Amino acid sequence: MNSTEELTKDEVFEVLSSSRRRQILYHLHRRGGRADLRSLARDTATDETDEPVDNDVVKRFYISLYQTHVPKLEQVGLVEYDGDEKTVTLTDRVADVAHVLNEDVEPDRQWAVYYGALAVVGVAIGIAQLLSAVSALPSLAFAVSVMSLAAFQYYETAIKRAEYTFLEQLVTE
Repeated sequence: MNSTEELTKDEVFEVLSSSRRRQILYHLHRRGGRADLRSLARDTATDETDEPVDNDVVKRFYISLYQTHVPKLEQVGLVEYDGDEKTVTLTDRVADVAHVLNEDVEPDRQWAVYYGALAVVGVAIGIAQLLSAVSALPSLAFAVSVMSLAAFQYYETAIKRAEYTFLEQLVTE
């Protein structure tokens, strides 16, 4: 599959038709987007059996994940599997799943409102300084405020990972 193409509804519903694959996606998200295959097998086995699992059960789940479920998720681009390290990594393509399910994964910030409010404050400070009513200190505080807001927006939109909280709903419903 081309990584620039959005997943289709059929692909999303096919990959989510297996509760085990939904569990994998959920546990990857819960573990920060990356986990070794053995841990995923243990997590999935524990969830499916609702009791502590021994190594034989984990091994059966490991084989199932390795042979069937992780390759299916990798085929549609939702995960990447590193065979050398035996790790599975969640990709940003999970946002395509959220889109098909009408789930919002982006922060709920209204950046234009924040910048608009700062612009109004900046104009007021500028007018006050032109009239020599205030010192330069408010301008410095304003500049620091703008820089802080811009840095926080950069963090939230470029660095912070999207919140795929909808994945928990896929395994609890």
